[in-house]
Amino acid sequence: MPIFKQRDRLTIFAEILKTAGESKEGSTKTDIVKNVNLSYAQANKFLSFLLTEGLLCLNMENRYKPTKRGLKLMNNLKSLNLGLQS
Repeated sequence: MPIFKQRDRLTIFAEILKTAGESKEGSTKTDIVKNVNLSYAQANKFLSFLLTEGLLCLNMENRYKPTKRGLKLMNNLKSLNLGLQS
């Protein structure tokens, strides 16, 4: 029987920010849905929150990019994760 591991919100936020930051042009919603393994409805909910909080921005080509604040959060989460694994 497979064991499913649920991700917490912070992990999903970090994965979205990472995916959006991987490309110079930013990522489309479809890229984020596929790479982060979210449903379209889940992606809408998380993207809306990240946009509202100023962690992501949406450019003229409808591509998502992390803001400076989003990059800082992503780096902080990465540091916390590394600290927990030590």
